[in-house]
Amino acid sequence: MGRIVHVEIVAEDHNRAAEFYSKVFGWQVTPAPVPEGYLLAETGPGEGIDGAIMSSRYQSQPTIVWIEVDDLEATLADAARAGGDQVGEIQELPGIGRLCYLRDTEGVLVGLRQS
Repeated sequence: MGRIVHVEIVAEDHNRAAEFYSKVFGWQVTPAPVPEGYLLAETGPGEGIDGAIMSSRYQSQPTIVWIEVDDLEATLADAARAGGDQVGEIQELPGIGRLCYLRDTEGVLVGLRQS
């Protein structure tokens, strides 16, 4: 079963968005090592997930949910059979895992992560 593990808030001005979420919700926002324009957002202790705020130069959908999968290629194949499309190439992020986006049948962009 795919569990939501991360969410990305996409903003035209990611620094302005980070300031908003910090002021309103107390999130601790720090730049990620890569890519430029990608800020990690710690949302606090307890149940829930952390996320990120990133520049819209990478993606244009306002919010992206990330789902943990056991087998990235098998999930992408299942998605294709169900009418979805892989978006971009599979990427390896050291310490995080293998990542890829897919677009569902309704045009919604979803992130996939295999640890």
